[in-house]
Amino acid sequence: MSNDDSIFFNSQLMDTAKNRTTYGLQDPCVDDKGSALTRCRTSQECTDDSGAKGVNMDVVVGGAGDGQRSARGTQMCVAQGQAEGADDEGYVPLPVFTLQDFQQLAVAPAENHAQPAPDTLKNMNTNVYAVAQPQTFETTLGGYPVSVRAYPVQYTWNYGDGSTLGPTPLTGAPLADGEWDVPTDTSHVYTATGDYSLTLTTSFYGEYNIAGTGWQPVNGYNQVTSPPVALTVWRATVHNVADDCLVNPAGLGCPGGRR
Repeated sequence: MSNDDSIFFNSQLMDTAKNRTTYGLQDPCVDDKGSALTRCRTSQECTDDSGAKGVNMDVVVGGAGDGQRSARGTQMCVAQGQAEGADDEGYVPLPVFTLQDFQQLAVAPAENHAQPAPDTLKNMNTNVYAVAQPQTFETTLGGYPVSVRAYPVQYTWNYGDGSTLGPTPLTGAPLADGEWDVPTDTSHVYTATGDYSLTLTTSFYGEYNIAGTGWQPVNGYNQVTSPPVALTVWRATVHNVADDCLVNPAGLGCPGGRR
């Protein structure tokens, strides 16, 4: 999923890159007059993706009125109606893929795991961890094709007892077979018995590429919540008992007894 135009995820680069690069379309015939204009218009005729008659326009870096605007050396066939929306300089801005657009995509949540589960013990370490993958999407914006990449970069856990962790880049990791009550970077100790709901919210960083112009950062994170994990916290006690749980299911140490 790498690309030379991509800034990938880096919080500092993301902050400084927001709205820095503006891509647009430039009419290559804007400076021509008379017969030269006629020849240029004819040479730029094309058929767009819908099969309709279109116009080839130069892909440029820089916004309207930008004296530093420059062509990327590529052209795009756009519909006649879009081309006619050019300003006096022959410039057509490309739409910006916003955070709201990003949030409309079906970004899959991270997997939310706890060990042990669904039952754990009071005053012992319950390990939690997330499993998430980068995702790609193809969509449209303002009639233009858009490629989108979503990267999971931060995680926030709510343990359900008033304690939270994050946002953090730490995903945690599963314990080795047979391990338990092991403190980890993401583990939590419940200090009271009861039923809890462990929730996880993953912050996805996004990049978009509109009509092949180049990768740009989405301005903001898409926060996606995973299905909660239900946990029951029990207390561990040692007693010598004479109760038979089949006879007295509510007896001490029985499944229906006190925690």
